Amino acid sequence: MINFTAPIAVGLMEEGSATDNRSMNKKLLLSALAGVVSTLLVVGGIQASRSMSRLGGEPSSQAIQKLMTPFAVDPTWVKSGSPNFRATETARSPDGKTIVGQWACDGPTTFEWTFGLDETVHLLDGEVHVDYLGRKFTLKPGDTATFHHGTKAVWTVPQKAHKVYVLHHPGFWAYFRQKYLN
Repeated sequence: MINFTAPIAVGLMEEGSATDNRSMNKKLLLSALAGVVSTLLVVGGIQASRSMSRLGGEPSSQAIQKLMTPFAVDPTWVKSGSPNFRATETARSPDGKTIVGQWACDGPTTFEWTFGLDETVHLLDGEVHVDYLGRKFTLKPGDTATFHHGTKAVWTVPQKAHKVYVLHHPGFWAYFRQKYLN
């Protein structure tokens, strides 16, 4: 019977073989690391390519107008007035983690808004007095503000407000931090 493991065992017993084994282990480790890095680069490149090709849908070939539709909020959020809320989503990333749209509100009204996602707003028209995390400020056309997932802000709209918003999922750790550490 032929023993195919004998040369390997003999090689391991020979003097100087520890150095050879370390050298071989280094080579194997470097090969494995190179393989992992290559795989990650290829997968990342494919995902980036897909995201770029589908970001926000097909490229625009003409201007379109998306009409805002009315929506209601939890009635306990409304502190005064009878706000008329309207919104439309204009784009969404392929993974659904980023959403862009427009929002409008007719006042006079004051309401408390709970942010389910991170949100950055850019006011196009009107005015909003904001009380957020103990700070008070006013948004006017051209102003931008960012609000974090899980926080609340009191908005006072004297007449009207029209904004563009970007919603972004903050990721697992933000949800974990809010749920278990706050």
